[in-house]
Amino acid sequence: METAVRWSPSSSIDEQRFLLVDVTGCSFRQCKVESYDGKNLRYGTLSRNRRVPQFRAFDWSPHDESIVAVGEWSGSATVLRIDDEQASTISISARQQRLCNAVSFAKSGLLAVGLERVRNDTCLNIWDVEHRLLTSASPIGSPGSSQHEPVRRFASSEGVTSIKFFHGQPDSLVAGIKGSSIRLYDLRDNAGNAAIQFQTTSVHNISIDPLNENYFASAGTQKDTTIQIWDRRFGSPAPATPLGAGPVMNPHFGPVLEYRRAFEASSRVAPPNIWSLRYCRGRSGFLGALASNGDFKIFETREALANESNEYHEQGRWQQEWQSPIDQQLSTKRVHHVEPASDTVKYGGRESGHIVAFDFTNLAGPKGMPTAIILRSNKSVEIHELKGLPPVLAMSATGQLIGSRIDHQAVNKNSAIDDVLARAGLLFVPSNRNEVSVNGTAHPVRSDGHSSLGGGSDMPQSHERLSSREEHERWIEARRFKQDSSIESLVSDLTESRSRCIQGYLFDCQKNRSIVSDDPWLQNMWDWIGEAKRLALDQSLEVRGIDLSYLGVCNIWNVDLGSEKATRISGRSDNTDILLYAIEAICRRLDLPELTSIESSLPAHRRLCLHICGFGLAGEDLDNAIQDLVGKEQITEAAFLALIHNKPKQALSALKAGSTPRNRELSLALAGFIRGTTDDTWDETIQDIASSVTDPFARAILAFVRTGAWQDVLSETSLPLKHRVGIALMYIADDALTTWITTITDECITHGDIEGIVLTGLSEKAVPLFQKYILKYNDLQSAILALSHTSPRYFPSALVDAWRAEYRSRLNTHRLFLHRVRFDTGATALSASPTPNPNNTSGEAAPAPKLKPPPRQISLRCANCEQALDRNPDHEAASAAPVSYTAGGTGTGGSIFVDHKSGTVCPKCGRHLPRCAVCMLWLGVPDPRSKGGAWENQKAVEERRRGEGGEGGGRGDGLEMEKGVGGARGKSRLAQEEVKGEQRRGAQLGQIG
Repeated sequence: METAVRWSPSSSIDEQRFLLVDVTGCSFRQCKVESYDGKNLRYGTLSRNRRVPQFRAFDWSPHDESIVAVGEWSGSATVLRIDDEQASTISISARQQRLCNAVSFAKSGLLAVGLERVRNDTCLNIWDVEHRLLTSASPIGSPGSSQHEPVRRFASSEGVTSIKFFHGQPDSLVAGIKGSSIRLYDLRDNAGNAAIQFQTTSVHNISIDPLNENYFASAGTQKDTTIQIWDRRFGSPAPATPLGAGPVMNPHFGPVLEYRRAFEASSRVAPPNIWSLRYCRGRSGFLGALASNGDFKIFETREALANESNEYHEQGRWQQEWQSPIDQQLSTKRVHHVEPASDTVKYGGRESGHIVAFDFTNLAGPKGMPTAIILRSNKSVEIHELKGLPPVLAMSATGQLIGSRIDHQAVNKNSAIDDVLARAGLLFVPSNRNEVSVNGTAHPVRSDGHSSLGGGSDMPQSHERLSSREEHERWIEARRFKQDSSIESLVSDLTESRSRCIQGYLFDCQKNRSIVSDDPWLQNMWDWIGEAKRLALDQSLEVRGIDLSYLGVCNIWNVDLGSEKATRISGRSDNTDILLYAIEAICRRLDLPELTSIESSLPAHRRLCLHICGFGLAGEDLDNAIQDLVGKEQITEAAFLALIHNKPKQALSALKAGSTPRNRELSLALAGFIRGTTDDTWDETIQDIASSVTDPFARAILAFVRTGAWQDVLSETSLPLKHRVGIALMYIADDALTTWITTITDECITHGDIEGIVLTGLSEKAVPLFQKYILKYNDLQSAILALSHTSPRYFPSALVDAWRAEYRSRLNTHRLFLHRVRFDTGATALSASPTPNPNNTSGEAAPAPKLKPPPRQISLRCANCEQALDRNPDHEAASAAPVSYTAGGTGTGGSIFVDHKSGTVCPKCGRHLPRCAVCMLWLGVPDPRSKGGAWENQKAVEERRRGEGGEGGGRGDGLEMEKGVGGARGKSRLAQEEVKGEQRRGAQLGQIG
């Protein structure tokens, strides 16, 4: 450390003073603040002393600001005045020359001097220099001095690195013993031993919290950026270990808070050193730390309750700190990164202007936060106020955004509620699902769920040759970080999943495609899932118990059915010949055209994989597909589809259907290729045209007509992946195809490219792909809706189950309970295999879903026995055997629909359901499936019709008179028991009264 700055603790609002220390120049300068406008600081010099011996440690007297003490390289300590260079000094010399590492003033006038270790001599000496400051000029400890010995001696043959006196207890001090421990000494103890000891090697730059002196901090050794905070109430009695035993961390007496890597370093240079630790004088718990590279942080701590987590957040990283077994005394509330180290200093260089020293002031800034005085390497002095907590933002379940106001004025200071309302401001309120309202103005929401205020979300046009995946990533970034983004569009992005869910984003693939109309990549994904779902429902990919539904090209080509093969092969072994037979049978069932473009040992595999990609068309199917694309004005894609299927003339006809100059250029290039007029001039011409083309299909056509090699087309990564896969399946040999499919599949999984669903399908390979997709795009909704089609139906996955639970929780948070129920029922239905016979005429039971339905949340209970009125006491499936009970509560063992009373009595105890408090009719309706139940219902309806003329509540009694168990008139036995019970309770109440 070459310079230092200290703030005067006696500074006030009227006068602020500080001390500038030049270690290399051996001078002290006391300054006074003249003006400060919040940015610029002007100050003047009150006094200066340039006649200072070379020193390596200093301390400013807390009771007299004109006095400082310095520790010299020879081991001597000198006390001198700042305001008078000619004044006499007091010199304290050491018995043996060595380094003086630390000096510290006490409030009572004592001076502690910490020396480097030597044998047979104390290294911590306490001197009384108060009464000699104005009377003696001779050095203390010299032959002519009247005081030859210090007041107290400590730390024999142990080096001292740092010393601090407690301000509230000037007879107590804390000292760092080099490489050993931190010790607390009480000068009133005549034994001369330390009272408390903490075993640690972080013994440098000790600083005590002046507002709560129970806590003090220490820093690590050189190149060690560890910071530890200690509580003196939890130290071990000294000596904790014998001399020479080394530091042993006892968890019961360890630090209450520790930052093991308080400052990060670049891999190019060594870690920085901690130059300074200072506690704030105006706010308890604020600890500032400065590194040698200019990195300045302030750790805001607070006293915590027992079992409270102790972790701090910095720059998006959560770090768990060490906790002692004792009740946690301190935790980190926040880390203020005042100024990070510049790249020049971080990588070992030097830069003018980085922070070299700091100290906290005793005054608060305009916002009420602590302030620090900063000294930079260019000798400039600044005042820095902490920014405090950022404005608080909260979003409600319905999409309302509320933020706190920094500059608030309470309407009524006597009302706490008004003050809170003045601090909060409603920033964003969606008035309904089709518009958003900002400050009373409504703005429509597009079909994709985004407000029109945030600007369009059209795909950015770029002339760079980006791959399809990179284009998707750039498109997403352009949507998220638009230059003209407003708060309305940002909130719409945050609630995108909610708006999609409200619009019906669930398991209808065609509807999902229309909802995500702004994202072509998601549209292609739902197109593929929709076709795979159709084939699964038609059982087109199932042959003799072998089910290949929802599998991708990689699964089919490598015959990979996953780890749970039993879910796809029922009653058969996974013999390769059987699987090959199944693939050939599926090709015959789907009437897939033969492959003539290349010789292959697995032609059926290629045909089925081409069908999965949407290629391998022939005849009328190919003509219809080309005409559909031309009708949608997708001219280049239609031409490329024809070219893939070796129909260059149809491709030329499709290009002629377009009227743009680009289409005419492509048609001329394709016509030249068909005629076979290719030479060097032709190659250069095609390259010139391709250099300005942005359409991926046009690029692919030009790449093919330039050389006629499909391998060059595969290198055109801007082409959608399914087209590249189709080209590979039609024109690449078997061995090269296997390598290519494996490589591209791994790339898709690594980058989270949802175009890779063509390769992975919705198999187990798709789980890591969607995991990367969620991390990159934060779209959990699309991932779980897609994977619900196959998990747990074909394979169980703990990760998919966790995503499903998280999505259900989000729907509940958004208060979309009905949508969550629809998601539950839809996912449960998808987890069951399709019924072999849809009409179920053979009586075959539908398969049970593998996703267990959620438990019941509402139940009706009998007021007598307090059991559920459910007829199934174990809440099992409806197919379980029913249990019936007679009116007396005895089980009959037969059908529950035993008589007309079923539905009006408790199936557990047989007690009649209670009466309605308004009409006095019995609750419940006789089950029409029971004996006489339909007749009883019809009779009750007729009675109600006859009684509409004003019979009132008596009608109910008359109806009940007719409902005897044996058909007799009058009140039933159960009704009589009720009357008797009420009479008994009335009598008991009368006795109590």
